[in-house]
Amino acid sequence: MELSLERYRHAALPSKYPEASEDQRLKPRISPHVFPGSAILGQDKSHFQRILNAWYGNSKQNWRLIYRASSHGYSASSFHRHCDGISPTYVIVLGTRGEICGGFSDAAWGRPPGKSHYVHSERAFVFTLYNHQDVPPTQFHLVKKPFAICYHPDSGPIFGAGADLLISSNCNTNMDSYSNLPHTYDGEGASPSVLMGDYNFMVADYEVFTPINSSSKINKSERYQ
Repeated sequence: MELSLERYRHAALPSKYPEASEDQRLKPRISPHVFPGSAILGQDKSHFQRILNAWYGNSKQNWRLIYRASSHGYSASSFHRHCDGISPTYVIVLGTRGEICGGFSDAAWGRPPGKSHYVHSERAFVFTLYNHQDVPPTQFHLVKKPFAICYHPDSGPIFGAGADLLISSNCNTNMDSYSNLPHTYDGEGASPSVLMGDYNFMVADYEVFTPINSSSKINKSERYQ
């Protein structure tokens, strides 16, 4: 009732009272949980969700979880079974020391036509949200568009021809995941160690999200269950 009365009061006030427009109760609320179900960006990490939406270009965008390695399996086949054919996507990766990094692709995962395993993109980027090098949340932009993402049946998501970020099959039990940034992606602070602390690394978990809207390409049989 209080909020309704405040809105009524605000509508009745003449415009000469500027304090009315500054009342925080009158401003539209944006949920801090636009990536519902995320085990990586939950609780005290929810502010990272707003950063990802700012990079995406829509502060109010909500996302659907389609894959979580710790739930569906860490194998490459599990990733491809749930994520191939879907775009756009955010891949969010959690390192064993708490690092959070990943990548965005507007191109669908899956084997492309022709002989090349690389997929062109206009908007893809990789990013760090949390690292141990005092680098703030940063986007690393695409500089070689024909090599934005790569398909390999025996690997998880691959960003760049470097590869700038490669998540191996069964990445929670080996050190085969690696980052060769900068190569296809670049930006301030780019280095092989900025994403996960070292060139090779082990992954604690990773998640894949796609936007909830009619324009995203979803294979209904492969949605998150």
